[in-house]
Amino acid sequence: MTYDAVKKTAAAALMAATLATPALAETATSQFDLTYVWTAHPGMEERLVATYDAVGDVLEANEPGLLFYEIAVSETGNQIVIHEVFENSDALAFHLTETAAQFFPQLVEFATPGPFVFRGDVPAELKAAAYGMNMGAIFTGDWSGFDRQ
Repeated sequence: MTYDAVKKTAAAALMAATLATPALAETATSQFDLTYVWTAHPGMEERLVATYDAVGDVLEANEPGLLFYEIAVSETGNQIVIHEVFENSDALAFHLTETAAQFFPQLVEFATPGPFVFRGDVPAELKAAAYGMNMGAIFTGDWSGFDRQ
């Protein structure tokens, strides 16, 4: 798929999520984790990191429902890994339809998205939007395991 096609697909998917957002209020009860990767095209590593510096500023200023945000650059320097925790599905929907809509088309010009791993009971409308963006979306329920703390 060409980058123009990805941008058009992303725009259509985000529009669908925007139209569905009012219906999400009933399901906005639990937190959602989102962990994802962007891989820079060769020679675009610094641009990717600089863009995510700007994304972080926008997230902090405009997304009160984003409870946790962290970013790490891979050892090789060509990938970034982002981990976010959203207060509820409304906060996740806002993120997908506002901040992601603002930056996603720009990012796909110099980086490849995915995978994007969503944890929590993500509403069908948001799943459809994520799948429509062709970003390697993976949806999981709660983790299993243990915590020594």
